[in-house]
Amino acid sequence: MLQWRFWRRFRIAPHTMLNVGKRGVSLSFVSRLLNVTFGRHGLRFSSGLRGTGISFFKHLKYKK
Repeated sequence: MLQWRFWRRFRIAPHTMLNVGKRGVSLSFVSRLLNVTFGRHGLRFSSGLRGTGISFFKHLKYKK
């Protein structure tokens, strides 16, 4: 079975991205050390050291 994946990222301001996919929309704030994404399921924090392969991800779900 063939599955399709769709997403697109738009820069709406410096360090601010609007992410559009087939399952929803999210807003990301990016810097060299930390990325914060606000999506429909919660917050996602990601950080990494470029060129080393070392990264950290943390997902916090919204309270119902």
